[in-house]
Amino acid sequence: PDGNVITTAEHAMAMMMSMARNIPQANASVKNKKWSPKDFMGVELYNKTLGIIGFGRIGSVVAERAKGFLMKVLVYDPFITDEHAEKLGVERADLPALLKRADFLTLHTPKLPGKFLLGKEEFAIMKPGMRIVNCARGGLIEEGALIEAIKSKIVAQLATDVYDKEPVSPDCPLLGMDEIICTPHLGASTEEAQEKVAIAICDQIIDCLKHNRI
Repeated sequence: PDGNVITTAEHAMAMMMSMARNIPQANASVKNKKWSPKDFMGVELYNKTLGIIGFGRIGSVVAERAKGFLMKVLVYDPFITDEHAEKLGVERADLPALLKRADFLTLHTPKLPGKFLLGKEEFAIMKPGMRIVNCARGGLIEEGALIEAIKSKIVAQLATDVYDKEPVSPDCPLLGMDEIICTPHLGASTEEAQEKVAIAICDQIIDCLKHNRI
């Protein structure tokens, strides 16, 4: 479980910066022989508020990286205390307060059985212009409500690495929206993460065969 922590956190930050500066869209435009920098006006991360839902291993690393950009960090996680949040230099908030205050939102929580983490009710209270990163699980966001939130400008952009069904269907409506950045589940796809996972598996096999620990 620890092998892909850094890699996934870094991918979440990369997705956040890609949204902020419209990097995929600008790259595609230049390669299509167009030169229109005014079409890709971005925003700074500096002094923006980042909301982190799920403050476990990955969420904690994202918070550290975000503070390096001098972002204000709000976290929602029912399993952490105010004292723990203060020690790590972040502010703890309930979900409605976080959604109302955050400029960027990143998800690092398991899928909830029978319930979306972000649906119509959550989008209704969000700060307009929200930018959302999902490098956690598919199925956390209600797709229809998300598309409506983008059309109504409540959500400015989404960057997602995960999908309810993978591989993602070619007719998935998310693929046809310029406001959405999609990557094919790259969260653990670095040489370093794969090596860490391989070593951990080997250690566990040795532990099982040599010490009968399961």
